[in-house]
Amino acid sequence: MRKIYLSFILCLNLYSQTNEVNFDEISVTANEQIKDKRVGERKIDAETINKQQVTDSRDLVRYETGVSVVETGRMGASGYAIRGVDENRVGITIDGLRQAETLSSQGFKELFEGYGNFNNTRNGIEMENVKMATITKGADSVKSGSGALGGGVSFETKDAKDFLIDKNYHFSFKNGFQSVDDQKFRSITAAAKFKWFDVLIVNTQRNGHEHKNYFYNIYESNEEDRAAVGKTREKADPYDISRKSTLVKIGFEPFENQRFGVAIDNSRLSSQGQDLSYVLNTIQNQKDIETYGERKTNDKSTRKNVQYTFESFTQTPFWDSVKISYSNQRIKNKARTDDYCSGDKCVGVRNNDGLKLDDSSGVIKVVDSNGNEVKAEKDNKRWSTALKYTANGKELSDYKEANAIQNLIDCSKLDCSKKFRVFVKQDEQYKEVYKAVDKDIKIIDINGKKYGQIDVKRGKMYDFLNTIEDAKIVVPKSEGYSSDNYNDRDLNTDTKQFNIDFDKEFELLSTEHFIKYGAMHAKTKKSMVNADGYMGQDIQWWQDYFIPNIQVNGTDPIEYKPDPSKWTGGNPTPRHRLNFRDSYLIPVETKESAVYFGDYIKTFEWLGLDLNYRYDKVAHNPSYDESVPVPKGLILGIMKSMPCALNQTDNCKYNSPIVNQNFAQNLALLLRKTEYKSNSYNFGVDLDPLSWLRVQLKYSKGFRAPTSDEVYMTFKHPSFSIAPNTNLKAEIAKTKELAVTFHNNNSFATFNFFKTDYTNFIDLVYIGRREVTDSYLKYPFWQNINRDSAEVKGFEVNSRIELGDISDKLKGFRFGYKFTRQKGRMNGDIPMNAIQPTTSVYSIGYSTPDDKYGIDFFLTDVSAKKAEDTYNMYWKQQAADPDRLVQGKRVTDSTLAWRSGAYKVFDMIAYAKPTKNFSFGFGVYNITDAKYMTWDKARSIRAFGTTNLIDQNTGAGIGRFYAPRRNFRFSWEITF
Repeated sequence: MRKIYLSFILCLNLYSQTNEVNFDEISVTANEQIKDKRVGERKIDAETINKQQVTDSRDLVRYETGVSVVETGRMGASGYAIRGVDENRVGITIDGLRQAETLSSQGFKELFEGYGNFNNTRNGIEMENVKMATITKGADSVKSGSGALGGGVSFETKDAKDFLIDKNYHFSFKNGFQSVDDQKFRSITAAAKFKWFDVLIVNTQRNGHEHKNYFYNIYESNEEDRAAVGKTREKADPYDISRKSTLVKIGFEPFENQRFGVAIDNSRLSSQGQDLSYVLNTIQNQKDIETYGERKTNDKSTRKNVQYTFESFTQTPFWDSVKISYSNQRIKNKARTDDYCSGDKCVGVRNNDGLKLDDSSGVIKVVDSNGNEVKAEKDNKRWSTALKYTANGKELSDYKEANAIQNLIDCSKLDCSKKFRVFVKQDEQYKEVYKAVDKDIKIIDINGKKYGQIDVKRGKMYDFLNTIEDAKIVVPKSEGYSSDNYNDRDLNTDTKQFNIDFDKEFELLSTEHFIKYGAMHAKTKKSMVNADGYMGQDIQWWQDYFIPNIQVNGTDPIEYKPDPSKWTGGNPTPRHRLNFRDSYLIPVETKESAVYFGDYIKTFEWLGLDLNYRYDKVAHNPSYDESVPVPKGLILGIMKSMPCALNQTDNCKYNSPIVNQNFAQNLALLLRKTEYKSNSYNFGVDLDPLSWLRVQLKYSKGFRAPTSDEVYMTFKHPSFSIAPNTNLKAEIAKTKELAVTFHNNNSFATFNFFKTDYTNFIDLVYIGRREVTDSYLKYPFWQNINRDSAEVKGFEVNSRIELGDISDKLKGFRFGYKFTRQKGRMNGDIPMNAIQPTTSVYSIGYSTPDDKYGIDFFLTDVSAKKAEDTYNMYWKQQAADPDRLVQGKRVTDSTLAWRSGAYKVFDMIAYAKPTKNFSFGFGVYNITDAKYMTWDKARSIRAFGTTNLIDQNTGAGIGRFYAPRRNFRFSWEITF
């Protein structure tokens, strides 16, 4: 509490100076800006983003209390946590357009997300594009619509007019580096105007790697690093991460009060690497990695939004300005994993003798790595006769013999006009030969492509026995490829949205009114596409140059049929399966319509009323896509039981009429439309009883309509099944806040008390076992239902003291303090894990009067996360397992054992603009090299699955979750 007293004492000191301060025009302007602040709202402009060198969502809220970023491990950040809720319960908008939501069903998270096969995250934004970021704490559906239960984060992107004040063109080139992930970035901004037109282009590219955790250098060699696999790995998994973003805005202003605009916002995040901490990874050491394979990842998040706008500033009795916009946004989150071995030591591509083909002499022949021809000689063994192959007098050790007649040559890769040297053991009369023979190649056409058939002789013995010459080709013993089993999963969110917004200011009966009203209509299609399969990687010459010529059974003389789709070898198998697609989620089109009205009423100089209302209607329209089907087996019997035991009788086969009828019946029940309607409001009172005191009251209501996966997701398995629920209700949040602000000139201190009540929280619950087929086997079912209520309450301080307001000698110096303490419970006694521990942020800085140079120091002080404030939803299952130990003990209660401790982090950020056209910034973070783990990282540790795991008993592997050591970043910018 001593920290809070400090802010209060400083405020009293400021008040004691008010009689000595001359309130000039600038001071009044500063006071008005402070009075513009809304309860629970924080605005971060482009200047602050630039000075603090913000590069992503983590940096954006680094020095904010009561708001944090949700961590998901390999997939990175996924939205924000505010007031005890996170991800889809915190709204995110970019230029008024709501961003993609995660598949929030707990069933989906339990079944799929924990195994690293889906990129189930909320997309972010390139910070170089941001003009203003607004963080709102507390229910905020009036602004953001469905989803803003705990608050919202809205972004407004830059415009050409932001750069073209008193000039016709602007160009800047920005470059930088940050050591925490070895990220290099460059950003180019160009703006210009000519007559009625203006244009803005912002192009940014970032290339880096994974964040270096505290134990990043724990392994002494690359071999030791690559051998550390599984959940006990202490170093962050290796990834190459690139971000590319292009923002283009074109404006056309034919008249002074009318403006047309087109904006294209295109961004792409790509992450490629290896899941060395993946639990199902069977690799034990570097040799195993080289021999058997590794799990490679290739994740992408792409977003493209095209927006058309029309603005009119012609005043009418109904509006002073109107803005009409239409947006078409496509977001794709892709997660791809490939399990295969790469490198010449892998089992599938091993070529120890270095064999290869050479045709420089006019004959295609097999040689070793040094170009020495492979030769053959008869080798009389005790029980048999064979060929012994040598090169330069050394016997080959790792080879196999391929039948020449069973391998066709790809003439696009080898010259089929030349002869091919084979090794003949016996001729067509079964006489021993055992020597190399040059054979002609016969060219045949298969579907328009030329292949070569080595001319192997055929014969006949005893007038009835058809024979074939035994001719061999020597190839390496391995298969000639590494088998790649891949999972390619897309989550798609496509949105088309129309907005019309009006502003109007007027006076009525000595009151000032600032009115905003408008409407919105949007269509969003959410879908999932799984494209799993297999194919070959690192294909070697003995598979690349040949296709199998497969013997046709029952033919005499023996016939052969070529098949380019299969691998060569003893038992040819398909080369790939690439075109199979299915889904675990019914595609759903969501239509959302809304109207809103807001009026800020200024009745007296000391009283303002903020009245806002919004009405939303959300409708889910499911459909079934035959081209990307949900597997029939997941739908059979899910709502209407099967009348027979599947595949147990002839009339109950998978595609029988009775089974197809049950599938149609369940599908019809599943494809029911659902609709949600909600009233959202925000009522506020601003009291200014004294020139240095402001008191604000706020009461707001927000809602979140159930997502399509929470309503429609279905899964069926004898050990875990999920039933859809088309009767879910919308979640509701109601926030009450009281804020008291002391202010003087540019200084202020706000003390905020808040409470938010949540109802109808959606949760996954066990509903019992039931039959899905006419058999004795009953499946255990879970279902999303409305059951939880929750309450979060807390206290916040946000202050900034310009010491120049106290004494002119201290002009340019500033002091800041932020503090958040909050508590929350669901159903009265269950802690809410999304609540951050008590956090304080101190800052002290200095800027020159012309703001050419500045420096800020930040101290972030975070308390330990208490055990009684955590909840382990799996504790009952863990407690029932006698072999399950966590930190050396049996699980006996619902608290989480692995939590974040108390820590302090000290940072420094400086900036300078020595000339008009050149500026640079520099920052050092975690100066004291503190060893700590944030609560968001700690709570991302999973209890089961294959990713984000540690050894819960010993703690081995927890080092991956620790924050980076001391690191730095710098940037410089040239502006014209």
